Amino acid sequence: MIEAIQKFLVKMQQQGHVYPLIRQAEVHVNLCCEQQIVQLVIKNGAVFILQNPSKQQIAYEISGNEAAMKQLIEGTTRLRVLEQKGEIKVDTSLRIALLLEALFYLTKAQEDFANII
Repeated sequence: MIEAIQKFLVKMQQQGHVYPLIRQAEVHVNLCCEQQIVQLVIKNGAVFILQNPSKQQIAYEISGNEAAMKQLIEGTTRLRVLEQKGEIKVDTSLRIALLLEALFYLTKAQEDFANII
C-alpha cells in the first residue's frame, strides 16, 4: 500500500489541477490495510504521509484489504463504490469522503486522459 501512496503523491505534484481542492484544507486520514497504518495529511495545499502516526492526532479513517485500498489510491475505483460494495470501511464525514474521492479519481483521470491524446 505504501508504494501506491508514494506513486499517488508523485502524481499529485505533477498535476496542478487538483490543488484548488486542497488549497485551504486540513485533513488527517488514516489509511489502514491489514496491520499497516499510514496517515495521509492534506494541509495548506500540500499532501504528505506519516508512517506510524501518533494516536493523539484526530484523524479520519479508511480501512480495507490491500486490493481495495490499492484500487482507491490508484483511482481505478471510486471511494463510495468500494464502500457500497463493502470492500472498504469509511469513517469520515461525507464532505471529507467526497474530497478524498475527488483527489484519488482526478489524479488518475488526468493520467488516463493524457494517454488517450
